[in-house]
Amino acid sequence: MEAEPTPMTPAAQPSTTDVLSAALDVREAARHAVRGKGGADAVLTALSAVIDHDHASLSRWDPLLRRHVTLAGSYPAGTTRYIETRLHDDPAFALIRHAPGTTSWWHDVPAPVRGASTGFQEVLEPLGVQDGVAQCLFSADGRYVGILNLSTTRARCDQPAVRAVMTLLGECLAAVADPLAGHRSPAPGSSAGDTCAVLLPDAGDTGDAGNAEDGGDAEGVAPVTVSGDPLPGLTEAGSPLVALLRRTAARRTLPATVLVPYRQRMLELHLTRRGDRTVVVVCRTVARPAALSPRELEVLAELTQGRTNREIADRLYVSPRTVATHIEHILAKLDVPNRVAAAGRAVAWGLEPAP
Repeated sequence: MEAEPTPMTPAAQPSTTDVLSAALDVREAARHAVRGKGGADAVLTALSAVIDHDHASLSRWDPLLRRHVTLAGSYPAGTTRYIETRLHDDPAFALIRHAPGTTSWWHDVPAPVRGASTGFQEVLEPLGVQDGVAQCLFSADGRYVGILNLSTTRARCDQPAVRAVMTLLGECLAAVADPLAGHRSPAPGSSAGDTCAVLLPDAGDTGDAGNAEDGGDAEGVAPVTVSGDPLPGLTEAGSPLVALLRRTAARRTLPATVLVPYRQRMLELHLTRRGDRTVVVVCRTVARPAALSPRELEVLAELTQGRTNREIADRLYVSPRTVATHIEHILAKLDVPNRVAAAGRAVAWGLEPAP
């Protein structure tokens, strides 16, 4: 029969006031991490005042790789590999992920599940773990974004104040793991259905920079939807829109925001690099600037490339006279004297030619 762990003496337990104060420090560390002013390691350090742990790991779920990626951790290398590559297939993980409040403590996991779990039997118990918590992290829109693991080889650490605080900290910890955290919110008046986000592998990873500049989908891997309902072409590996995203990621310093006229819509695409292999793209439909028509925006975007009226006409399948008329309207609406000034305004907006 499993021996009951020795309870902590009242004197050894942190007071509720201490736990709450430590939780505020964790929340502040998480805010700094989301804003890029600190790292996930500082979050784990702050958590040590809530739970005096021996091992810790904060991991992000990568839907492209179909595995966890460690943001910060102190487990041995073998345990970290298990968390990253095998945890999501462990029988205990399904229980943890669907547990009420998404927080599971060592002693809450039923004995049969622990007995069938490779993680418990082959990873944690050999470390001498006596207690700990596995907390699945979800974004506000319900996406699974990662997991927090804390383990201790000492006495039980799940006193009521700590349990309550860990549940309350779930939102800010999820923000640290969420690849979309820190992106700008939709503009006032736009609906949730107007915004989506995808992850795409960085074409620079292939080592073929020339293909990336030419817009070819060097990897042939389609972007993965992480939020919302993507527009047609945003999740197709070989689509012109995805090629445009790859060109933008290859030649611009990220984060970057571009405007693209696309199928009678104006798309705002915000690109941010996450790690060495992935670019996060947040896409939303926005109002056309300066009351320009869809065709006028297409012409203006071509002006940013320094093309002549004849070149623009050939690309848009219209006559040079039609292009000239559009340019006259553009200059009037933007209240600028010439096409160079109009192109400068468009560059400042981040306007890109339609794919």
